[in-house]
Amino acid sequence: MTEHLDDLSAADTPTTFQSFPKLPTEVRLRIWKHACFPRSQIDHGIHYVTVNIVHEDFEGEDIVTSDNNLEGYDEESTVESDDDGYVTLTAPKLPFDDPAGRSSNASACLWDAGLSTACHESRLAFAEYHNLKGWRELREKPINTTQTNLWYHQAYPSTLVPHKRDKNWCPMTVPLFDIFCIDMSSIKKLPKSLYSMKLLTPFLSTRTFTIRESWNIAIKYDKSWNKKLVPQEYRLKRENTPRGRLANWLDRFNDEVIPKPNVWIIDDNVEWVARGEQTYTPVYRDCDGEYVQIDWEDARRDGAKGDVTRFFERLSDVLDDEIDYVPFRTKQIVKLLVRKDNEIPRDPNKELELRSDE
Repeated sequence: MTEHLDDLSAADTPTTFQSFPKLPTEVRLRIWKHACFPRSQIDHGIHYVTVNIVHEDFEGEDIVTSDNNLEGYDEESTVESDDDGYVTLTAPKLPFDDPAGRSSNASACLWDAGLSTACHESRLAFAEYHNLKGWRELREKPINTTQTNLWYHQAYPSTLVPHKRDKNWCPMTVPLFDIFCIDMSSIKKLPKSLYSMKLLTPFLSTRTFTIRESWNIAIKYDKSWNKKLVPQEYRLKRENTPRGRLANWLDRFNDEVIPKPNVWIIDDNVEWVARGEQTYTPVYRDCDGEYVQIDWEDARRDGAKGDVTRFFERLSDVLDDEIDYVPFRTKQIVKLLVRKDNEIPRDPNKELELRSDE
């Protein structure tokens, strides 16, 4: 999608450079675009966000579905749950006022923050790179009931709710593809059911919005999950911990009729081994690195299964229905995302020992 800047050979590379403002406009725009967050069918973002519950007056009508700005949601054909509810997501605070120039949050939406706020020219390059004009034209087309190429059926650009100190910022996401890693620091404020997490996503930063029932929700794995044995299901669900809330979210996952978010676990530290010539795409990015999805059995620690895999084996034993038992069903539902640069070579001898221990 980006235009390449490495067309010059080493011999042709100049040893002195003009200051950026003195470069031709075309060159400046190419540089701005080259700095944009890489997006394609196989390049997606990871955003670290805070969940906001949309509070409703349950004695009156549904304030969300009755909103005239809502598009692409057919209430009559929607299968309802007793736990139905809505959420929005808030972006991290911009790090520009940090004296060290650093942020503890590596959310992908921060990648383009400087471009979208620097100047008119950078905003123009940002808009061209992400084809925002084309998306607006698609949105403005008259709605035809037989038309399938509607904006809310596509990988449309949306925005998170900006931090309260960054009201003029529009942190961009693509809800169809991106992963949203939830801040678990306030467990009690999070819904106990995934059905209570229908995501309200605006079209760009407009008032027009749609509802996404299926989206990518993630939690960061922490080694503390393994410090205590996973208790019985009812005790686990009563824990005010990330693993306790995860257990609640996975409850009723056997109900395939009602759409629900996809659940991911992100492990920043676990090593992993690749399977033969398998291609690991798509690639998910934050501002610190690249991540790929792997099979649970490919996580490693000192030649053995990774801690995150061992935890989910125990979690599966607790949550999987014993009457209609499918081995490690929980691990089939939850997806594992790991850092791409944590890949290690596959040792045939250790792999043989690992299989013999299973």
